[in-house]
Amino acid sequence: MEVSIVDSESAARHLNQLAALLLRSVEDGAVVGFVLPFTRKQSEAYWESIFSAVAQHERLLFCATIDGQIVGTVQLYLSPEPNAPHRAEIFKLLVHRDFQGRGIGTALMLAVEVEAIRLARNLLMLDTVMGGAGERLYRRLGWQEIGIVPLHFVDPSGVPKASVYFMKFLDLRHDDV
Repeated sequence: MEVSIVDSESAARHLNQLAALLLRSVEDGAVVGFVLPFTRKQSEAYWESIFSAVAQHERLLFCATIDGQIVGTVQLYLSPEPNAPHRAEIFKLLVHRDFQGRGIGTALMLAVEVEAIRLARNLLMLDTVMGGAGERLYRRLGWQEIGIVPLHFVDPSGVPKASVYFMKFLDLRHDDV
């Protein structure tokens, strides 16, 4: 498996794989902002908006690949606010269902942390559905819960769900340099 940051042009060349990954994730119940019915066209439109954000350096797109196939992805939103140059947010960690349980989510999150440190972003934040695989992953990786919001959103089937907000402070010191 290889994890890399993908530029907007490369990401656009992989629109087919990215759209399929998001579509399958939503169909499998991933709580990532979409509800059923969710179409291929909607998935493609979402990714095209992300390509634009990547091109404008508002987000970084990380992709995990195995034998040239995108099997996972996550985004790092770089807060542009003048009072938040130290902060970033994690969005839409997705791992293809056929590849779950192989450490891909962990690898993506660790890659995000390395890049955040490189960019001097020492505070990362995210939210995830309460009780889901993401919550378990973030706790294992040392993220700190900062709160629960009941009925925060609905899952793809329209069932109300609570979200858990997490944060993680990263050590920007480079003792080995």
